[in-house]
Amino acid sequence: MLDMNTMPLIKLKNAVGDEAYLTAKIFNSADVDSNEIINATHGENDSVKFNRYDTDFLIDYITKTHHAFAKKNTIIIYNLTQKVAYRHSHEHAELKKFNEVAFFFFQDLFNQVLKEELNLFPHLRYTIRNIKNEGKKDDAALQSLKQKIQLQQAEHEKSFNYLKIFREITNNYQAPPDACWYHMSLFEKMKALEHDLTLHFYLEDNILFRNAIADNEKQVTGIK
Repeated sequence: MLDMNTMPLIKLKNAVGDEAYLTAKIFNSADVDSNEIINATHGENDSVKFNRYDTDFLIDYITKTHHAFAKKNTIIIYNLTQKVAYRHSHEHAELKKFNEVAFFFFQDLFNQVLKEELNLFPHLRYTIRNIKNEGKKDDAALQSLKQKIQLQQAEHEKSFNYLKIFREITNNYQAPPDACWYHMSLFEKMKALEHDLTLHFYLEDNILFRNAIADNEKQVTGIK
C-alpha cells in the first residue's frame, strides 16, 4: 500500500515544468504576469520564492495552473476510464472497481475546486484585506477563515485516500501485458494528475493557507 505521507517533497520546478499547461495562454489576465510565474517556478529554492508572493498572486497562480489542469484532465481521464472499463473489465476486474471509484473521486475533486473558487478563495481575499491590509483586528473573521481552511484540508486528505485506492487497485499503475494504448494512457494520465494534485495541495496547505493564518494572527494579536 502506498502511503502518501512518505512521498518525497516534490520540487516545484519539476512539478510545473510541463509546458503543456504552463503557458502564456493560461496567464492572459492582467492580474498575473506569466514571466513572473515562470521565473518563480523554475529557479533555485522554489518553495522559498513562493513564500514571498502575496495571497492574491498565489490564488491566481493556483487557479490558473492547478485548477485549470484538474478541470481539464478529470474530464479526459474519466472518459478514458469508462472506455477502458467497457472494453476490458471482463478480462481485468480491477478496471470495473477503478471506474466506480473514479466517478466519486472526480465528482469530489471537481466540487473541491468549485468550492475554493466560489467560496474559500474569495473569503480568503476578503479576510486578508480587512484584517491585514486595512489593519482591522477581527478574531471572529480569523476563526471563520480557519474553519473553512480546515474543512478544505479535510477534503484534500479525502482526495489522497482516493489516490491510495487507485494505487492499490492497479498495483501502483502497473499495466498488464495485454494492456491497450488507452489502458496505458489512462494510467499515465492518472499518475500525472496525482503528481499535480500533490503539488497543488502542498501549495495550498503549506504556503497559501499557512501564511494567511500566520499573517492574520499577527494582526489580530498585535504581534509585529
